Amino acid sequence: MKFSFPKFTVCLSAAFLFASTFESGAFALLGPVQPWMQASNGVIFPGDIGGPMCIGNEYRWNVPVVTYGFDQSFLDYFGSNGVAAVESAIQVLNNLPPASQIVLTNYPFDSQQIYYAAQAQRLLDLKSETLTLLLEHLGLAQPMRYIYVLYYWDASYFINPSRNEGIDIFGMPISLELDPYGIDPGASGGTPGYITNFVEGFNFDPAIFEPSAYINNTGYAGWVSFNSSGEQSIAPFTVNQSASTDTAVADFGLLGGGFYTGLTYDDVGGLAYLLSTNNVNFETLLPGVCGIGTNANSFVNGAWRPGVDKITFIPQPVDSQTGAFLPTTNCFTDNYITNGILKQQQVARIISQPDFLFSAGDVTYGIPGAAICTRTGTTNWLNNATANGNTNGAGPGVIQPQVQIIFNKLGRLFSTVGSTSDTEAVDESEFLASFDGSTNAPVIYPIPQPGTNQLTVRMWLILQNFQESFEWQPDSLSGAQFAMETSTNLIDWTALFTVTNNGSVCTYLNETPVSTSRFYRLIQQ
Repeated sequence: MKFSFPKFTVCLSAAFLFASTFESGAFALLGPVQPWMQASNGVIFPGDIGGPMCIGNEYRWNVPVVTYGFDQSFLDYFGSNGVAAVESAIQVLNNLPPASQIVLTNYPFDSQQIYYAAQAQRLLDLKSETLTLLLEHLGLAQPMRYIYVLYYWDASYFINPSRNEGIDIFGMPISLELDPYGIDPGASGGTPGYITNFVEGFNFDPAIFEPSAYINNTGYAGWVSFNSSGEQSIAPFTVNQSASTDTAVADFGLLGGGFYTGLTYDDVGGLAYLLSTNNVNFETLLPGVCGIGTNANSFVNGAWRPGVDKITFIPQPVDSQTGAFLPTTNCFTDNYITNGILKQQQVARIISQPDFLFSAGDVTYGIPGAAICTRTGTTNWLNNATANGNTNGAGPGVIQPQVQIIFNKLGRLFSTVGSTSDTEAVDESEFLASFDGSTNAPVIYPIPQPGTNQLTVRMWLILQNFQESFEWQPDSLSGAQFAMETSTNLIDWTALFTVTNNGSVCTYLNETPVSTSRFYRLIQQ
């Protein structure tokens, strides 16, 4: 989705301008989308599964063990190397100590490295992408996006529309004439860097749980931008232009050739907050939990509960003959509080399907482009706001399974812009792969597949007020070559690109062709 925002208007100059010598960071919390969260105020965009939550409105797992598994689509497309990549990401989380034992200074402010051979091939690391997605479904949102959130927009408060003027949060003019309303960023005890009732911070310092304009010790300012269609957005930027950005693993900021060596200070800080035994919420247990031992006939369900301190991922058992998932039972000690006293009960959870299921598929959000993945949303997350005395609030709540993460069968990506040529296609392909910066060659997906596979070629026709997709899905032997050709008269054909049938999805972005009429076909060579 494309937006056109002017690069001026309201400058948010946060408190870090005079506190940059302190080490600080921030994490963001994820929860179900609330009514005020819209694309028009720059909070929710296609592909988002939720929005930012305040401290106290967090969503988390309240069982100490969750399971994972791979369906046949994943195994066919990614093979054993893909399984190993996902399990390597899971191991990063399993290696974390309990939240009560975490020392944040043991974790770096930036764990990203670049493998230049993979960068040259525009490869996306499957392990690193998985690690980001796992953090999301453990309750963490993207911190850089939510440093500044445009909670409410009133153009008259910020600018004089007739003069296109703006003022920064300290009331200093960007132009010579100030808006008559003025701005008091400190009203109602507001935090410097945020504008009460308008711009709020949903990033929280892992040490004091207050809004912070830092991520992994890098401070951010921001611009509020808007356009004639009524859409607004806040673009953060670093005060120190040489500082690293998108450092948090939770930020979905990895570029081609990049990979994470582990979690960062802020990622771990967010998990420690969610799982902390000092973080007590009223929660019900997940479906499938039952009492055992002396609690066999009864157990306490809804109760005030501390965080579980640590979550461990284990594989869901699989039938060796059929490949079907087998039920498993996890027994654990449940901690809850009644009348101010911590109590324990023995319970068991019967898990019939993986809590986290990894798949491969044809992923599209209904907009032009090639997505990396899609995943289960937050609509089934249980909101316990009322039970926590937060009537009609956004949370807190409990994350409920099943989480399905579907990686795109990411194939070739080509684009044509009519202002250049209707008969030339630029290769902009990116591929999922596995690499670690060692001398080992990257493993590029999909793995070779024998037999007959179905190639999908999707062309997006993009005009000024129109966009539509057209698909070709030829069945052929693996490795068969196809050419996408174009013509204006159905006689003379020009090849735009060739693609191999390897079970992937090829995307062709055909933007604003200048021809009055044009035909396209996919033909096997």
